[in-house]
Formats: sequence, C-alpha cells, structure tokens
Amino acid sequence: MNSEIKNLIKTFESDNKGKKRFNDFLQYCFISIKNPKKNSNSKKIINKYDTLRQDMISYLVANEKEITIQLSK
Repeated sequence: MNSEIKNLIKTFESDNKGKKRFNDFLQYCFISIKNPKKNSNSKKIINKYDTLRQDMISYLVANEKEITIQLSK
C-alpha cells in the first residue's frame, strides 16, 4: 500500500462502521488533494490534479477490502 494512503488512513477519523466508513474515507481522500492556487491559467496543472484524484479513487475502490481492514484497526 502506498505511504500517502497510509498517512491518510492514520489521519482519518469517523464514527461510522463498515461500508459507510469506507465511503467517508473516499470523500476524505478526494478532498485532501487540493487544487493549486490559480496563479496561472494552466489547464495542464488542473488536469494533473484531476487525474491524480481519479487514479487514487480507482486504486482505493480496487483495494476496498484491504483499505477497510486498515480502517477498522
């Protein structure tokens, strides 16, 4: 598992359990990647962050069982 995701798991807090907790974690991860300040109008930078978010969400959904186990610890 990626070290960035492990750090997100450590900082994540939720009172929910099971599938709801995993869904909350997906939202938390999506929000944690912030877009850069709009100093320039570069669509390349914005697309980079959109791609990064999509790749991370795809990874988390593909490894849902492992992530859920880590969240329940």
